[in-house]
Amino acid sequence: MTRKVVVTGLSALTPIGNGLQAFGEGLRLGLDGVREIEGWNASRHRVRHAAEVRWDKPEGSSYSRATEMALATLEDAVADAGLDRASLDAARTGVILSSNQGGMAPSVERYRELTAPYRRGAVPDGRVLRVLDGSPTATLDLLMHRMGARGLSLNVSTACSAGLHALGMAYDAIRMDEADVVVVAGVEVLTEPAQAGFSVLRALSNNARVRPFDEQRDGTLLGEGAAAIVVERDDRARARGAKVWAEIAGYGSSTDAYHMTRPLSEGAVRAMQEALAGTPHQDVDWIKAHGTATPANDVAEATAIQAVFPERQVPVTSIKSQLGHSLGASGVTEAVGVLLAMHGEFIPRTLHLEKLDKACPLDVVAGEARPSKARVVLANAFGFGGNNAAICFKRTTL
Repeated sequence: MTRKVVVTGLSALTPIGNGLQAFGEGLRLGLDGVREIEGWNASRHRVRHAAEVRWDKPEGSSYSRATEMALATLEDAVADAGLDRASLDAARTGVILSSNQGGMAPSVERYRELTAPYRRGAVPDGRVLRVLDGSPTATLDLLMHRMGARGLSLNVSTACSAGLHALGMAYDAIRMDEADVVVVAGVEVLTEPAQAGFSVLRALSNNARVRPFDEQRDGTLLGEGAAAIVVERDDRARARGAKVWAEIAGYGSSTDAYHMTRPLSEGAVRAMQEALAGTPHQDVDWIKAHGTATPANDVAEATAIQAVFPERQVPVTSIKSQLGHSLGASGVTEAVGVLLAMHGEFIPRTLHLEKLDKACPLDVVAGEARPSKARVVLANAFGFGGNNAAICFKRTTL
């Protein structure tokens, strides 16, 4: 037996605004979250810009900033969904976290300092166990504890597609009656190792701007983000009178198995087609592109979109032009942005598009946000290693 799956709760911490109202308005206004890096000294790096979240963890917390961001968004999404945790069946409640780095890199010095006495033979106290939360798995354990969940517990780390894969796994679990409620959380903080690695790959823009599909694009810029989405059975949501943001109408996943950084359009095509398997293609009102502004990715995605929609141009936008690329968190954060835009009846603009690349002949929304009463939106996420994911959202009411 399969069940309809709906989204009932959202939250986000982003470079253009924290909370749903600020994030939604930032998308509508076309705010640019990219600025000079403030969180650590980037003076020795070739690229010194990124999209950071202006949010400080609670004073006195021994957890990493990434973990505290994930916990904060989980609480806000549960509140938005109006969930009473005490009434949940814990064994049928789960959490899926999408994060590639968690709080690991910023935690190294903290680990070294706090564990030094115990490495010399002292008896550990509880503070050491509390602080060792740098890995995504440890963050997931804390999220499960906070949620009181004893069901599905997964950390997804499929590079840049992790967020939509996590959302798709939640969709599958509820659709196949393996869970009643799943919270999908995504978090990534800006780290010096990630900045250095992407710079070495020549994947970062030298111009402090993310320009998806533009003829002069020269790379992406990293970002931070945290977001959470509550996914549940539609009959359960209906019974408790919950607000519904959207139905998840389909999920697609594929792998290129071709090249670590160079995508193939065929893999993206398969993911999109699978996500749209139950939805007529002519019903799709706009596409939230992966849109990294790297030369190879944009052409491959544009080619794939044309293959899936050969008879018409569907409006396309890249939210990364505003948020930067928050890697493992990007899929969840951008999905929240999609649902806010659907309910706000607009399509976000793609910033910094001056001249469309002839190799990307798409209807890219630029200049201003475009009014749209979209009912069906396709969201894409494609990661290094050829990991592809797509989700189809359908606006619905209970």
